[in-house]
Amino acid sequence: MRFLALVTSVCVLSVAGSLARADVLSFTPNPPDLYDLDHGKYYTWGISATWLPDQVVVSASLSFKQIRDWTTEQNVLYLHLLDQAPLGVRTYTDNEGGGDNFAGQGILLTTLCNLPATPQNLTYHFTAGQVAALNTYAADGRFALGLDPDCHFYNDGVTLSLATDSSQVPEPGTMVLVLAGAGLAIARRRRGA
Repeated sequence: MRFLALVTSVCVLSVAGSLARADVLSFTPNPPDLYDLDHGKYYTWGISATWLPDQVVVSASLSFKQIRDWTTEQNVLYLHLLDQAPLGVRTYTDNEGGGDNFAGQGILLTTLCNLPATPQNLTYHFTAGQVAALNTYAADGRFALGLDPDCHFYNDGVTLSLATDSSQVPEPGTMVLVLAGAGLAIARRRRGA
């Protein structure tokens, strides 16, 4: 009887365990440095949501490798999460000479201010609310980032990292089959005893 209970527990755990899946996905734009984020431009980076339909993003971060201002001065880099933009990297001319070209669009992730002329690795971690918005935006298969540099930021590459998870509850039909099989095995065991 103990053996049967152990087998039943293993079957239930293996069914439940097989339904959970976690991945870490990394996205890099083309070009990887987003044209060194020139002051006279602003950029969209449209991304295809390639994770499985039953997965959700549970955390997200945007990393800049060796980012630095071209000189020591006041500077700003606006980062936005957007619902839509053409896939890939698009460059637009910044006629304003300053300010946030994405103001009022999507969600402002953060504003990076006064980055030094000394290279540094910098990572921005999305808040829970921003991750929830990313999941909403990506539901149609794509989302985007908007970057508006109000200075010239040299860098050695940008990476968006997403951790996804699908911790689904087993379908009722699956659980019924597992439990029914366990019940039949117990009944047969009792009859034989």
